[in-house]
Amino acid sequence: MDKAKAAWAPFATKYEVHEESYQLLAKLIELGNKPYYAVGVDKAREQNISTAKELQGTVAFHGTESEMTVPSPYDPEGIPVTVYKPEPCVDNPAIFIFFHGGGLVVGHRKNIANTMKIIAMESRSIVVNSSYRLLPNKDSPCAPFEDGVAVTRWVMANKTVVGGTESSKVGVGGESSGGHITACITNEVTGLDFQVLVYPLVDTSFSQESFKELALVPILSEKLLQWFKEHSLAHIPNHAKDPRINPMARTNTESSPPALLLLAELDPLVGTGLDYAEKLRTAGVPVQCEVFRGIPHGFFTSRTVTKTVSPKAFGHVVNFINKL
Repeated sequence: MDKAKAAWAPFATKYEVHEESYQLLAKLIELGNKPYYAVGVDKAREQNISTAKELQGTVAFHGTESEMTVPSPYDPEGIPVTVYKPEPCVDNPAIFIFFHGGGLVVGHRKNIANTMKIIAMESRSIVVNSSYRLLPNKDSPCAPFEDGVAVTRWVMANKTVVGGTESSKVGVGGESSGGHITACITNEVTGLDFQVLVYPLVDTSFSQESFKELALVPILSEKLLQWFKEHSLAHIPNHAKDPRINPMARTNTESSPPALLLLAELDPLVGTGLDYAEKLRTAGVPVQCEVFRGIPHGFFTSRTVTKTVSPKAFGHVVNFINKL
């Protein structure tokens, strides 16, 4: 804990660092985590999966869990998804498509499986936990965004296949890079009923003051962000001006569905989330934006450590879905 306290000390003079922020960093230190930029892409992916297993814990799911492969015009192998339908489930359940985080470079849907089970059971709705091709991908530099659109369109056209009804409402969501993908989906796909963005990167210009102020923050530093960027966005030409990749470059924002944003105060990405929430509001989109004070990036799927913060975040998502 001493190392965690020392790492957070420069920020504790201005912010009231949450006790669970210290505990989260201490747990990562205990696990022997190394910065991704120090180990390379392959080992970073392995570490990401093993760490997620420790942080998300286990959940006894009551309902049906189904593995499906979504056909895609972008990938002949299709896109694997896991569908959770809880028991009990409401008669006309919402369908919530969710994308995992990992900077578009690391991550796996199994990393968030137990989080998705909780959301499904507490909301009594259907959750589609989606994969996507990671970057770098020299043949398809926009692969995660293509896959997100393909899955969303397929689910909207096949509601009964995943356990819903023809009148089920459909929404999209994601954490971190999954939130990035989610916001981009709403630029491409019309007719969605809601969106949930959990500490997303929604401006690839990286121009917000929070990137400078929190450059050395634990968990997600400027150096780590740069590593993610070098393996993903750097291979997408003109990404900052492309609305398919940068949500802040959108011109059709008024077509976005109602949004819930869950942001972390001690996260370099917080400024992009706040700016995007304002962009949505200005376009007339209903927005609920919750900022978790004294908390860093990654809390949503770290419930074995963030024992009070994570359930609070889940509650916001469940209430948002149930108000539809």
